[in-house]
Amino acid sequence: MILQTGQRTDIPAFYGQWLINRIRQGFVDVRNPYNPMQITRYPINHEVVDGIA
Repeated sequence: MILQTGQRTDIPAFYGQWLINRIRQGFVDVRNPYNPMQITRYPINHEVVDGIA
Protein backbone atom coordinates (compact mmCIF):
# COMPACT_ATOMS: atom_id res chain seq x y z
CA MET A 1 0.00 0.00 0.00
CA ILE A 2 1.16 3.55 -0.69
CA LEU A 3 0.42 5.99 2.12
CA GLN A 4 -0.82 9.22 0.48
CA THR A 5 -0.14 12.06 2.95
CA GLY A 6 -0.85 15.15 0.90
CA GLN A 7 -4.32 14.79 -0.57
CA ARG A 8 -6.47 16.93 1.78
CA THR A 9 -3.72 18.52 3.86
CA ASP A 10 0.03 18.72 3.36
CA ILE A 11 0.70 16.48 6.36
CA PRO A 12 4.51 16.29 6.05
CA ALA A 13 4.82 20.09 5.87
CA PHE A 14 2.37 21.05 8.61
CA TYR A 15 1.99 17.92 10.78
CA GLY A 16 5.37 16.20 10.43
CA GLN A 17 5.81 15.33 14.11
CA TRP A 18 2.27 13.91 14.23
CA LEU A 19 3.05 11.71 11.20
CA ILE A 20 6.27 10.45 12.79
CA ASN A 21 4.38 9.62 15.99
CA ARG A 22 1.71 7.73 14.04
CA ILE A 23 4.36 5.71 12.19
CA ARG A 24 6.04 4.87 15.51
CA GLN A 25 2.70 3.80 17.01
CA GLY A 26 1.98 1.69 13.91
CA PHE A 27 -1.55 2.90 13.18
CA VAL A 28 -3.68 5.91 12.33
CA ASP A 29 -7.34 6.51 13.18
CA VAL A 30 -9.42 8.20 10.48
CA ARG A 31 -12.84 9.73 11.11
CA ASN A 32 -15.41 9.43 8.33
CA PRO A 33 -16.31 13.03 7.31
CA TYR A 34 -19.86 11.95 6.43
CA ASN A 35 -20.42 9.92 9.59
CA PRO A 36 -18.33 11.44 12.43
CA MET A 37 -19.18 8.55 14.75
CA GLN A 38 -17.41 6.08 12.42
CA ILE A 39 -13.67 5.84 13.04
CA THR A 40 -11.48 3.41 11.12
CA ARG A 41 -8.04 2.31 12.34
CA TYR A 42 -5.48 1.65 9.60
CA PRO A 43 -2.19 -0.11 10.33
CA ILE A 44 0.88 1.74 9.08
CA ASN A 45 4.01 -0.34 9.47
CA HIS A 46 6.73 -1.78 7.24
CA GLU A 47 4.68 -4.92 6.56
CA VAL A 48 1.73 -2.96 5.12
CA VAL A 49 3.14 0.30 3.73
CA ASP A 50 5.40 0.09 0.66
CA GLY A 51 5.93 3.83 0.31
CA ILE A 52 4.88 7.27 1.52
CA ALA A 53 3.86 9.88 -1.06
